[in-house]
Amino acid sequence: MNRPEFFVNHADKIINETRKPGILEGSTLSRHRIKQEPIAREAQWAETWQQALDPAGLHPRKHVLIIVAPRSYGSTTLALHLLAEHTGEETDIVKLDADWKTPKVGWLPAEERHAYQVDLKDPEHDRISADFLTMLEEHAGLLERLGSYLVLNVAKDLWTDHYASVQSGIHVVHVTEPPPAQGVVEARLRAREAAGLIAYLHSVDKSKASISRLDAVEAVRTADSIMLAWREHERLTDTSLPMDAPSSWSALDAGLLERITSAMSDWRDKLDTLFGETVSGHGGKDTSLPLEDRCLLLALAVCQSAPMPVVAKAARDLQRIISADVASGSDFASSTSAAFAGRGLRRRVVDVGAGVSSNDEAIFDQPGYGRAILTYVWDNYEVMRDPLLKWLMSGDSSEANEHVVDAIAALTLRHGNVDHLVQLGSKSYPVKDELLSALLVQAVQDEHIGRQAWGILYGWASGKERAATVVAACRQVLNSPDVTSSQARMAMVRLRRAANSGHESAWPEALAVFIEQAQHPAGVARLITEVRTWQQSGRSRGAGTAAFLALMSVPGSTTPWLLSDEIPSEVNVKRALQDLLGDIDTAPDAINRLTTWVRQSATDPDTYARVRDGLLPVLRGQKIFKASVSLMQALEHVSVDGETNAANDFWDRLVDPRVRTVFQLNRDSA
Repeated sequence: MNRPEFFVNHADKIINETRKPGILEGSTLSRHRIKQEPIAREAQWAETWQQALDPAGLHPRKHVLIIVAPRSYGSTTLALHLLAEHTGEETDIVKLDADWKTPKVGWLPAEERHAYQVDLKDPEHDRISADFLTMLEEHAGLLERLGSYLVLNVAKDLWTDHYASVQSGIHVVHVTEPPPAQGVVEARLRAREAAGLIAYLHSVDKSKASISRLDAVEAVRTADSIMLAWREHERLTDTSLPMDAPSSWSALDAGLLERITSAMSDWRDKLDTLFGETVSGHGGKDTSLPLEDRCLLLALAVCQSAPMPVVAKAARDLQRIISADVASGSDFASSTSAAFAGRGLRRRVVDVGAGVSSNDEAIFDQPGYGRAILTYVWDNYEVMRDPLLKWLMSGDSSEANEHVVDAIAALTLRHGNVDHLVQLGSKSYPVKDELLSALLVQAVQDEHIGRQAWGILYGWASGKERAATVVAACRQVLNSPDVTSSQARMAMVRLRRAANSGHESAWPEALAVFIEQAQHPAGVARLITEVRTWQQSGRSRGAGTAAFLALMSVPGSTTPWLLSDEIPSEVNVKRALQDLLGDIDTAPDAINRLTTWVRQSATDPDTYARVRDGLLPVLRGQKIFKASVSLMQALEHVSVDGETNAANDFWDRLVDPRVRTVFQLNRDSA
């Protein structure tokens, strides 16, 4: 696995694929997988489908298709299914990432037998102009000659009075209605092998939970809520209700139907009561909750099941944050006497709908209901948004668990904008890097705001306050097993920006990420690209030097990979090593790695000779004389084949005999 030739062959492949600068990249999608994904093709969507096809209904009407639709209508799903079902099997389907400052036809790839899809939804970077459409006409002709297609999904608010003529080679389709929500929900339930839940969907009281006006995104959320309600019901009732086959109307479980109805309505009836105006005594679950219990319920919604002291502390922390927003001088945080005079914690936990185990653990294994509680408070109490975010983001790094990250993501990404993400990056929020970076990873992978989230990372990368957050987020993206080449490129660009920012901690943190990348072929290819960019730019210390240092640790045989015959020609190893050794900041790291090279090769005389002879030209020269001496001192205890001392060997070959009495190797400094 760690053979040098394996690394370089893989690296050359990726370099060749990405050598063209300024061309959008993306992911090649599985045609079969697209066809397996659910889609509702009814009502206006059936008409739109036909409008997008040629009269014979075999292929897209034109080689460039523009689908204009309001956000959250699911037009991207429509485009991908259209390409999967109406382009040839030999055609590669590629979903592009529009990582540009403004749409440019010159950035659109054009290869033979490819079907490209790209979303234009970012209000800052995706507004198309008349000039863009004019040039797109020429691009359509090129695609036709190549047997390729392009579908642009444009948000309606970014399409202003543009007109494409019939003869232009561009066909524009307007989507004015979302797909029928009922069909979307049913299709998603079938795709998740839960067709038995469709009967429950039909049995829900429409006056309590109507889905007729939901857009595509909301319909998908509804299907997910139904699935969660089913699983919660099985857990809470300790029953098994298989749903992989259609259910008979007579066999519907009344308790599950009630839970699904509540889930589809976002539990509004129950939460309207719990968060009502009148505060009752502790008379049960259906009374309006006092402030401290509202905080407790929110704590349970985030923590789910957790030790009682943990839940109690989380509730108190939220109440303190709320109290800090009250005019100075007032404080409604419960005093010890007031708390002791009220209900005990166990009674309060039960009153808000949770249980307590014999091990003093609060049991609230209801993620669907918990999510509904959070979104209810978020949507109905605008003044609570800031305290909620401060509370969720204020935990220790050890608390940056999946529940917390999911809760923050559900709230901040709920309405399809990045305003709250930007807010979290401000100085007023004492946010832990681990928590914020995990949230940003979710954001960049969100199909609706991913582009804008990448933009936030780009802006933060050059700032001292959030550079570490950017590095941590990009590290998680690069280490994801599902990372696409486009996502990896965007992560590397932002790592480069952070490493080049000059901030004290950013460079070593980026180096640590690069060293991880050097351990596998795809990462090596990314680092080679970074080194090439560095050597072409002439920049001194920065991302390029970190990338080269990381490449010095590529695993392999006793011969260092950078000195092997397989090293790509675009990497000038001699120049890079001289730059590193000539810089007082990078010389120590370079010397440590060179020492490792020599030590690992010393077991074989032939390999050692190759490494030594490869390094000698690098080490000659006045600018790096001091670094050369430091390296030889570091080699003092390295013996070659048990006989020759590596330090003496290098000294004898590097230093002219006529000046050895003037410049002597200080053995004591080794």
